[in-house]
Amino acid sequence: MNFLKLRKAIFCCLTAAFAFVVSQEVNAQSFSVSGFVKTDVFSDGRELVAARENQFALFPLPELLVDGKDVNENRQLNMSSIQTRITAGLTGPDAFGARTSGVIEGAFFGVTDANINTFRLRHAFVRLDWENTQFIAGQFWHPLFNTQSFPEVVNFNTGVPFKAFSRNPQLRLTHRVGDISLIAAAMAQRDFAGPGGNKPLRNSGIPNLFAGIHATAAGHHFGTGVDFKQVILEHNQTEATNSLAASAFARFNFGTGFFKLYGLVGQNMTDHLMIGGLAREKIDNAKDKVLPTSIISFWTELSTGFRGESDGVRTEFGVFAGYTQNLGVSSDNFIPVDGSRGFFLEYNDLIDLGIDYVWRISPRAQVHSGPVRFALELEYTVAAYGAFNSDLTISDSKAVGNFRTQFSAYLFF
Repeated sequence: MNFLKLRKAIFCCLTAAFAFVVSQEVNAQSFSVSGFVKTDVFSDGRELVAARENQFALFPLPELLVDGKDVNENRQLNMSSIQTRITAGLTGPDAFGARTSGVIEGAFFGVTDANINTFRLRHAFVRLDWENTQFIAGQFWHPLFNTQSFPEVVNFNTGVPFKAFSRNPQLRLTHRVGDISLIAAAMAQRDFAGPGGNKPLRNSGIPNLFAGIHATAAGHHFGTGVDFKQVILEHNQTEATNSLAASAFARFNFGTGFFKLYGLVGQNMTDHLMIGGLAREKIDNAKDKVLPTSIISFWTELSTGFRGESDGVRTEFGVFAGYTQNLGVSSDNFIPVDGSRGFFLEYNDLIDLGIDYVWRISPRAQVHSGPVRFALELEYTVAAYGAFNSDLTISDSKAVGNFRTQFSAYLFF
């Protein structure tokens, strides 16, 4: 009997000790849930190249005449709450001498138009922070989308197609030296891919590589970076195709506002929701030669506002402007690869049609009170289409425009 009592006492002590250890482990971590509920009401005057029932708008479709009438010129109205977002953040105990944290974030945007309104993974990564070095493993923004300076427009397109926009599975290392950060990253593709999906990048056996440098001075942010990727459309049928992109940005902060500048020169930027992609030359009894199409893009944004002294309501006014130009390929006798953005080998009775340039201007006004924001944005986007030449530059382009009016309501938590 005494042995049974002793065994029971030992068991109780071990259970209590285990519970204490577990509670200490849990207390060493913090878990948070944040996000927002968002509803958009938007109208367009023209059919668009867009995703999710025109929620994610890129640029207007070309003129399509039927009996003398442009059938792509028709007004539309839609309402949607699919941008509603949930973010879970976790801070864990130290590991390898670094502070640990992680993020899981999703929205109800779906992955394709066929599964709109379903939950979609946006970010999922592990982060380790030492005193001057940070390591990220998981799905996060591509480094060409710099989180220090991006278009803060109301439209969910976030400045596309003038701003590189992509989230990628990646390994990223950032090292800080004073006010300067050195960035290196190796990436795969998942939801954002070029012509042929993410398989051409996998076929190459080489990850998408990035190197960049960011700096902070007097509260302002600056940065530049170079991106490299190699793709093989089909083994034994096409050669490897290399492409480069280089970008630079600046963000100047002042009082209650900011001013931003961004420029990019890039090749095969379809995976970043920009125009262009790949082109191929068919050679008899040989492998296809595949070249990347090139673009140049710029955007700028200005924002300012004020806060009410009595009610704390904050009002913000902003304007975004962007321009991108198709530069074609570096040789003749090429046609675009299927999936390249802004090219139509056949568009009803129109053939060899492509985008010459796109530009946009979008002023906005936003009112914030506590966790609620109301926003109104007017967006005018112009795309110029014409017959593409053998180097995929455009001749005799004709511009068409779309005017979007958008109202959005947010509740942040």
